[in-house]
Amino acid sequence: MDGVLETVFKQANTLLKDREKLINEKEVHVVSYRWDSFTPELRVFDDGELIELDMGKIGFNVSQEKICIGNFEDGYTPCPKQRSVNTFSQCRGCAPESIPHLECIFEPKDCERCEGGFCEEEHAVYLAFHSYHPKIGMTKKSRLKTRLIEQGADAYSLLATLLHRKEARQEENRISEFLGISQRGSKKRKLKTLSKKIDKEGIRTGYRSVKNRIPTGKLIFLNDYPISLPLRAVPRYRPTPGLHRGKMVGIKGEFLIYENNGLHALNLADLPGRRMKVSGP
Repeated sequence: MDGVLETVFKQANTLLKDREKLINEKEVHVVSYRWDSFTPELRVFDDGELIELDMGKIGFNVSQEKICIGNFEDGYTPCPKQRSVNTFSQCRGCAPESIPHLECIFEPKDCERCEGGFCEEEHAVYLAFHSYHPKIGMTKKSRLKTRLIEQGADAYSLLATLLHRKEARQEENRISEFLGISQRGSKKRKLKTLSKKIDKEGIRTGYRSVKNRIPTGKLIFLNDYPISLPLRAVPRYRPTPGLHRGKMVGIKGEFLIYENNGLHALNLADLPGRRMKVSGP
């Protein structure tokens, strides 16, 4: 009888705690995920204030729908029409004036309206390594290292510098085809590398192979992510919408790894625009 009462008490206590969690949950709007050197920052809009969310304790219930993250050019202004978005995190009305065509983020166009804007900045084509797996990419030169950290790269090298985004995209395509190296990084492959020691010699071998074929810059390793590797197992990729709860293990690139009866991976880069219910103080 005592055992039955104890079981009933534990069940009631669990229900009470779950009810308290629901009462204390508050909804916030995720507006950015960025890296300050090797420090990740997740910013949310909460009760009229832009704040950095503590990611030490994972208790996120994430929406399916994405809402425009607003405008950051003169302080922060939420999207006045709360428009739904999909491919891009901003609607046309909230996007920076320096990017008249949002499509240019992926595929730059020829247009006069962009003169002196986003596409006219100096751009870089780079070689990146996730463990020993190579990838060719392109970004603004001023944020080259930041872009590689955002992707969770283990090492990189500058391949070319160009004065226009479209020229950089064309050079990226040319180098990718010439070397036979993809411009896309596999999320599944990235997660697999987290359970293995970083193969620095394999990276150096891949780098020398490229260096023997085209001019390359210095090979630079990125070692200071807030995560201890290798992990004991390959994390299970979890769809962004839904409940994520557990203990944070670490963050590398776009992935937050957390423990909850196994290792799980949440794509933080897919959060901006979504609403989240998070546990209150």
